[in-house]
Amino acid sequence: MTTLNTSRENNPDAYYAEVKVGVVLERIKNIQSSSSGYEARMQVYFKFDKDEFRNMFKHYAYNVLLDQVIDDYYSSNPEERRPEGAFDHELWVSEHEAFFNEWVDLNDSRYYPGETPSNVLTDKETMFSIGNGEFVPDSFGTLKELEEVQYYDENGVLRTMCYQKVKFNGAFEKAFDSVRYPLDSVQFKMYLLPTMDANYIRYVPDHDVTDDGVMISGFTPYFSITSGYRLINDEKADNFTLRLNYYYDENNDPAIDFEHSVRTQLEIIVRANRAGLSLFLQAFINLFSVVIWIIIAFYSQSYTGEDSVGMLGTGLFGVISSMLVGLSMVSDAGIFSLITMINIFTLAVIMIMTYQAIAAKRAQVRKDKVLIAYNGIKLRILFVVLTLATIAMFIILPCISYMWGY
Repeated sequence: MTTLNTSRENNPDAYYAEVKVGVVLERIKNIQSSSSGYEARMQVYFKFDKDEFRNMFKHYAYNVLLDQVIDDYYSSNPEERRPEGAFDHELWVSEHEAFFNEWVDLNDSRYYPGETPSNVLTDKETMFSIGNGEFVPDSFGTLKELEEVQYYDENGVLRTMCYQKVKFNGAFEKAFDSVRYPLDSVQFKMYLLPTMDANYIRYVPDHDVTDDGVMISGFTPYFSITSGYRLINDEKADNFTLRLNYYYDENNDPAIDFEHSVRTQLEIIVRANRAGLSLFLQAFINLFSVVIWIIIAFYSQSYTGEDSVGMLGTGLFGVISSMLVGLSMVSDAGIFSLITMINIFTLAVIMIMTYQAIAAKRAQVRKDKVLIAYNGIKLRILFVVLTLATIAMFIILPCISYMWGY
């Protein structure tokens, strides 16, 4: 994990504020295959130390907002004339320290991590952003009023912990795991970032529980996923993961200003499987029927000497039909890789069968008994190989994938 130069391990006077973040998901919906996106309804909790945040904001006001502080000072004191041209900011702050500290006290709450616009305060900025999507307009729910809880720390110092809660809809892009045969295993990935860089705000995933034993992060009791998905319920795989990454801002060059180029990024991962199998089974049975049809034709060619070339058109039509079913049954391209694999196998069999059928017919036209016998033996060997391959493809592989959890 990256260690920033301003971390308290290297610098006890570091001024960043740690913000614990918990996420509770209500619903995932509007899963779109064309745009590879979906919409999630979530509740986000922010928890931070008020004194730590104010200390951080004092530095933020001096380094980022000082021009705004100065403008506010001369706006509230019109009898004083602002000096023209550039002037010493550090000297100005020392001369107006009382106003500066008062401004920090009055304005720090506007930059609290959970601040968001509302129907009343439309000009308020959202103090966090979505890394792989955007907020759905007018989706912010009723905000929980800022709650402050006082407590004594391990050194007996009275401190204040602040809690904020916001509810909103976010439109996200989605990413997929590899296919788990015959189900479609999918990951819904969501990212939340503070608007301030890691010099000022650093997220910390909140895995705590409340006094009632309820997890801060996870799913609501009424959580649901649309479009035929359901949460994975397996000891081998968590259906909800909350973890921290570091995000490098593309607008800054880490080589020049490393600390101001980095933001902490909270990653939420939800894992689910496709719940409905009816369409998959429809394609599976269709493909299986096509392969059985080809095997029957191969048997007729191998053991009875019948010409089976005329049956290949029906088999090829069946393969194309199965591919269309496979395309229409899935909301993404993930599970279609399975359909494609089986179709490639089927087309390969058709090509081999066509070649062998034509070779057998050529031997019969030439009345070459040696070649006819040779082709007969070769066809029977290919028939056995094809039969074994079909059993492995449609029966053995699915069983193994579930017995060993592949």
